[in-house]
Amino acid sequence: MKKYKASEHKVDLYDIGDGLTLMNVILKNQNGEMMAIDTYIGREGEEFSCVGHTKALDQPGVIFSYARYVRMMEANLSWYRDAFFTNIGEAPYKL
Repeated sequence: MKKYKASEHKVDLYDIGDGLTLMNVILKNQNGEMMAIDTYIGREGEEFSCVGHTKALDQPGVIFSYARYVRMMEANLSWYRDAFFTNIGEAPYKL
């Protein structure tokens, strides 16, 4: 088992309402460049469901903007929420 150094990873958390948190786990290479991002939605202290993954961001010729990635997540938030509720088997809207 390998423990990542602080310079090799970062976690960004976003409150997306209804007690849900969107979490981006960012892995970096030895030069501090982003290599991959795993995106999860869940509730603190409970289940998290993977709703997105991107990799090879540090490869030559790859143009990537984290700010644009976050804006894309905001635009697709309803899809991410549906994926979360489908994966944990819970109704998306409580009456």
